Amino acid sequence: MRQWELFGITDNVPSMPVPPPVRRPEERPTNERDDGPVFFWSTDGALRVIGISDVAADVIGRPIAWCKGRDLLEIFGLEGPNAGILDAHISALGGDTATFTLRGERAMVRCRVQPLTDGTGRASGTYCLAARVENVDVRDDTERPAVA
Repeated sequence: MRQWELFGITDNVPSMPVPPPVRRPEERPTNERDDGPVFFWSTDGALRVIGISDVAADVIGRPIAWCKGRDLLEIFGLEGPNAGILDAHISALGGDTATFTLRGERAMVRCRVQPLTDGTGRASGTYCLAARVENVDVRDDTERPAVA
């Protein structure tokens, strides 16, 4: 058996203070909301929501408890501004990565959906990540409060 001596680790000689790491501009604190991607939801193979984040529920405008167990068709429908969500998830079940834009109650969100795979590599569901959350007022002009 070979023994190694490690110098400088257990010595009692005071060492030079280590300066703090230099923070690059692209490194931002992880607690910022726009520091993506952010987990939004996951579905099973029938595209029923099995997990959803607080942020996603806020964007959709529904409570988490209401969303869990419902299929994406019931939540978003087939028509309107969120029609591409179902197509993107079907592509993910086929093994592809797809993107879509979610128009929520108070935000527009660019999302990426990918397959959840089982032990054999087969898609058993999907998970959705929000790549960018833009806090904008997406209500119709008739719903916006008048500016005095």
